[in-house]
Amino acid sequence: MHPREYKPVKLNTANFIKMPNSEKILTAFIVLVVAVALISLAYTSKALFLTKENLNEDNELNHLSATGFTAFDVGLAKKFMDKDNDGKCDVCGMDVDLCIQTGQLQCNMVSGSTIGILDSEHIHADWKVYINGIALNLSDKSHMERMRSNKPVSSFIHVDSDAPPPEKTGDIIHMHATGVPLWIFFESVGMRFDSNCIALENKEKFCNENNKKLKFFVNGKENSEYENYVFKDNDEILISYGNEDKEGIKQQLASITDFSKNH
Repeated sequence: MHPREYKPVKLNTANFIKMPNSEKILTAFIVLVVAVALISLAYTSKALFLTKENLNEDNELNHLSATGFTAFDVGLAKKFMDKDNDGKCDVCGMDVDLCIQTGQLQCNMVSGSTIGILDSEHIHADWKVYINGIALNLSDKSHMERMRSNKPVSSFIHVDSDAPPPEKTGDIIHMHATGVPLWIFFESVGMRFDSNCIALENKEKFCNENNKKLKFFVNGKENSEYENYVFKDNDEILISYGNEDKEGIKQQLASITDFSKNH
């Protein structure tokens, strides 16, 4: 048995001309529907497979993946999931880029993961950071402004600008996934924070020494989790380095805003 030969079908325009008007209209309508469907499919496919390289028209979008990951988030996800740098998730074996495209900062295929996918939560906390009695200005740490300035920042945990007065940039910290610890915010903006030291973006470092100590408070109570703390909605957080007495700490705690309840 020989395989059947298929010949390309040629459109017979003569037959089309001889068609009744009703059939011509129907045929033209079908052709139009098919054309629109193909164009729509092309645009949909382009949107589905959009990558960071495709987003060059706007500077701030140039640093976001199709899932909303910043360049920092992509790098951190690969540190978490692809320690041997072979392009595959060490735990599940999937292409690590596919894991990132599904919003995973950690591999959620195992029970040991603690950070949820991006946008699995959106909560806020009020906070202040004091160094030697002076409140740290966080106005240059805003999510969008740092992307526009080509500076590292995270979509998982950040501060935002453009809040209505009297709230100022940096008064509120935002978390956009479950289980995101504070250290990710600090690392994302070029800082470091743990129970021993806090280091600023300019590399200036303040560590426990003599009578100057780093202290961490949540809702008015001293807390030992420091950089590993995962804040809850409407928490009030104080990070304080220095030699303040109880009265000084009380004043710093009183300076924390309560704007998170408005978000």
